[in-house]
Amino acid sequence: MRGWGWWLGLLGLSACGVSSDEWAEEACAAVLPGDLVITEYLNDPEGTDTGREYVELHNPHAKPVALESLTLYVARSDGSQEKGFSFTEPRSVLAGDYLVLGDVRDGPLPAHVDLSYGDALGALGNASGKLGVRCGSRVIDEVPLSAPARSGLARALDGRLWPDSAGNDDLSRWCDVPWASGGSGTFHGSPGAANAPCAAEDGGSVGEGVATCVPLGATSPRSVKWPRVGELVITEVMVNPLGDDTLGEWVEVLATAPVDLNGLSIGSDTTGAKLQAPHCLSLPAGGFAVLARREEAVLNGGLPTPVAVLGVDLRNSGGVVQVRAGEVMVDAMAYGASEEGVATQVSPRAASASGNDAPAAWCRATEPYGPRGNRGTPGRVNLACDEGAAAPDGGTPGGGRDGGVDAGVPDGGARDGGGSDAGSMGPSCIDRGTGKARAVRTPGVGSLVLTELMADPAAVADGMGEWVEVLALREVDLNGVTLMNEGGASTTLEAALCLSMRAGSRGVLARNADASVNGGLPSVLASFQFNLANASGPRSLRLGVAGQLLDSVAWTQAATPGVSWQVDPASSDPWRNDVPGSFCLSPASARYGLGDRGTPGLENRACAP
Repeated sequence: MRGWGWWLGLLGLSACGVSSDEWAEEACAAVLPGDLVITEYLNDPEGTDTGREYVELHNPHAKPVALESLTLYVARSDGSQEKGFSFTEPRSVLAGDYLVLGDVRDGPLPAHVDLSYGDALGALGNASGKLGVRCGSRVIDEVPLSAPARSGLARALDGRLWPDSAGNDDLSRWCDVPWASGGSGTFHGSPGAANAPCAAEDGGSVGEGVATCVPLGATSPRSVKWPRVGELVITEVMVNPLGDDTLGEWVEVLATAPVDLNGLSIGSDTTGAKLQAPHCLSLPAGGFAVLARREEAVLNGGLPTPVAVLGVDLRNSGGVVQVRAGEVMVDAMAYGASEEGVATQVSPRAASASGNDAPAAWCRATEPYGPRGNRGTPGRVNLACDEGAAAPDGGTPGGGRDGGVDAGVPDGGARDGGGSDAGSMGPSCIDRGTGKARAVRTPGVGSLVLTELMADPAAVADGMGEWVEVLALREVDLNGVTLMNEGGASTTLEAALCLSMRAGSRGVLARNADASVNGGLPSVLASFQFNLANASGPRSLRLGVAGQLLDSVAWTQAATPGVSWQVDPASSDPWRNDVPGSFCLSPASARYGLGDRGTPGLENRACAP
């Protein structure tokens, strides 16, 4: 039997002088935190729990994940009374697929269960506890258990959100599975399938009225696939076309994954309109969509065929364009005063939901389209902003602090339609939750800590893969914060959107925000433009704002290729992280992305004594 062979192999390794810990680390080298994500569980079935509970694992990445040597475990909230189920047989979760494990103790597996863990976990906590997957000592994912509103309802991660091992720690991102999403007589859930969106705060159904659409050429409806954050990006806007604005305005969006636009709200920070159509407004990965005020080319200035009609006015004097899926802000951008007949476009290398936040990523379009002499590239890849395109009137189209524009509102003037300039409240940014301008939560001394840095990545080039991690001890925004090295090179973090951090959260600042080229970093909060030195010598990093030093760290050792420097968790404040010995190399078990060692965006491991 395969199971006996596995145990005999382990005993043999121990007998040869290889410790079980070393063997576990070797066996788990290919499985990294976040490779599998817990997305649903049923911890309180109707009637007897025994034999009816289940746990859903999801692989959100583009490669299979081998389960052999992993352990599914459950414990009390304090970690006591842990029970586990070990995967000893060869099995994988394919890219984008689900695996449902059930408490099946006798008889055939129900249709919704892929594999039984028998009685290995006992009973999941109905109201509290924690559920996780680990490989050796490395936690792949762990979530807190919580109680459903009533028995028989599974708990699920919000289907609007990208499943990740950090985001699913937040209980506010979980909800009871809506009754409309499936189930059986003994439970209601969606095991083995994508989760439905959680209900809106007002109690209505998120996506109500747009839950299904009919694909072109088909007769039967299917569920609408709304974009998650990062899957639909605003890449170009025309707010002041030659002629009548109500005929010629348009917005261009780029899909980074297959998505539907049905029911999305497109608008400004004050108004929005839903995209409606009887058929599916579908985009493939890499596909562009033009959303225009009018469909007829003779009226809209000669645009390519719009995917949908844009039913909202865009202000010429500056404002915000945003895309929402229910209550979720999928993407937003802010722009300054427009130039008649010239679109504002993002450089292709910054065409991501985080990359297009930087004012410097945007510039004026130079290529003509249509018969009227308007300039833009609707429905096509934009020109790079360093290929002769400049911001209108010499400013920065994305707003922010440069060019006299604060959060997309011109200095010294009110927004169209009345209201005060957001700049009157001091530095401001666009809140990702509300879509409205608010004052920046400027950090003070003691609120931000430098906790980890990667100066010499091995998986990718330094200019692509260097990064720095900061820990927020209070709720702050990083807008206006400056990161500086020992040579005086610095980057001030600027974005139209608020670079928000909750108290206790960790933000990754990186040379490149694109996970496909930066070594597989988790979500990057902001980018910096200078190098981190690899050679030994007097080195330092400093965080400051408005001339005030927030935190600094110093070191003299040469960087170790592929290994980050991290602060011991016990020294994670702006004073103790200065003490000699507070930093150490990341352990071999802490790996991310393409295999470099570190815990970007996650809690650091304790330094060895």
